[in-house]
Amino acid sequence: MCSRGASFLTCFGRDILPSDVISSRDRFRIKRMFRYFQTGKARRGVKRWIKEHRALRYVRLLQPEPRLWGREAGDLPSFLIIGAQRSGSTFLHDRLQQKTSASGSPLQKEIHYFDSKYYRSLAWYARFFDPLEERTGATATFEASPYYLYHPAVPKRIHESLPDVKVVAALRNPVDRTVSQYQWIRDRNLEVRGPEEAFQYDAERLHWEQEPSYLKRFENPLYFDFDHIHYGYLRRSLYHIQLQRWQEWFPPSQIRVVGSQRLFEHPDDVIGELVEFLGLERSENAKHERVNQNSPREKVPVPEEARDIARRHLEDVIARTESVLTDQMILGNHSSLHWT
Repeated sequence: MCSRGASFLTCFGRDILPSDVISSRDRFRIKRMFRYFQTGKARRGVKRWIKEHRALRYVRLLQPEPRLWGREAGDLPSFLIIGAQRSGSTFLHDRLQQKTSASGSPLQKEIHYFDSKYYRSLAWYARFFDPLEERTGATATFEASPYYLYHPAVPKRIHESLPDVKVVAALRNPVDRTVSQYQWIRDRNLEVRGPEEAFQYDAERLHWEQEPSYLKRFENPLYFDFDHIHYGYLRRSLYHIQLQRWQEWFPPSQIRVVGSQRLFEHPDDVIGELVEFLGLERSENAKHERVNQNSPREKVPVPEEARDIARRHLEDVIARTESVLTDQMILGNHSSLHWT
């Protein structure tokens, strides 16, 4: 326990600044940064400070998780929903919580441990979950982070930490998913470009997804790429490349893919098949009921010219994706993916 008057870093520095990631010299610099920002000199010397302190690359590590303070480690997840973004992962997450014995994290749906927070320990990750014995009727824990499908280093990381975990991916028509992501990012004020410019910019970078020198950067747990996290409208729709990465580390018996349209039109059928695959039990006790609410504001219109750019660059994605999927990996059959 922290004594009264103890400094923030004394109490929580071990969790925020892990010694196995940051050198002692950089730890000293970061601690000095805290003290510096508590003085009035920060405003006058911010330019000089930024130039002198290389520890700025660790700024993400300084974000505490007060929700975890005092929480004990729970049971690690037995399955994960890995994406794709804007393809129904939240809908699937909520349905599993409401209709089955699966229990998600009581703190948040998307933890992003294996992509952007892998510098933390596995024990830190476990603190997001409750012990199963404390959750009435729960037989498994899980989480849903859509970035897992797209991040090139995640399959290996999950295999090393949770080799027996099962993964579920919801896939949407790639063009529709691309347009939906643009509208969502624009609605969050993270995008100022028009759809044609944004899609064309991303089209010029499609080859990045298979460049070893580019993908190698993501092996570093501290690597942070804002463009990769928030944009990649076309790149995120290259399902065949992403699924091949997962197949390198997990057998088909641990992977299931469901079409988003079938998920929305026949949710009970999909949940029934997942109950069998994941070894869950049916339950009608609604837990953490939530709806994935979109912004009430009107969606940004995407002209046909922008959609044509997406169609031109994604025209063979459906065929390539179906070619890498085995019958065992698909909930239902190939026709149940409902791409159109």
